[in-house]
Amino acid sequence: MVETVKLILLSFIASTGLAIVFGIEKKYVLRAGISGALTRCVYLLLMQFTQERLIYILLSTMVTALYAEVMAAREKMPSTVFLYPAIIPLLPGSLLYNTLVNFMQRNTEAMYANARDCILTLIGMSVGFVLVSTFVYYKRIYFLGKEFVGSLIKRPVRRR
Repeated sequence: MVETVKLILLSFIASTGLAIVFGIEKKYVLRAGISGALTRCVYLLLMQFTQERLIYILLSTMVTALYAEVMAAREKMPSTVFLYPAIIPLLPGSLLYNTLVNFMQRNTEAMYANARDCILTLIGMSVGFVLVSTFVYYKRIYFLGKEFVGSLIKRPVRRR
């Protein structure tokens, strides 16, 4: 239990620190830190239900991306303000490090296991982001209309 609280607190600190480094406005830094802590909570909760890395990473990423989209709509900010700090707890830094260490030590069995987990993590994150952003995009089109969404995209002016 103490280890879980420590991981959540460290995720909050890491996400807050990244928000500060990225130069996010002061009033959004706390919310960015909360998004990192939320990501870690969901990640740890889902790990209790399934041992499939792809599944719990995918679902954690989807919750994180949905939180970022909701906060972006609420605060009228881009979703990346809340999304980038929130994904810090999900990044497979230790897996990549262990993959390279095992490669250097010529321990191919451990290297392949770590590389597989790293690739599954990255695939789960990518698919989770794409699914949520596609859902939110089409939800906006449905509620706001194609004309309104199309007017947000700048088109080059044709000269005759």
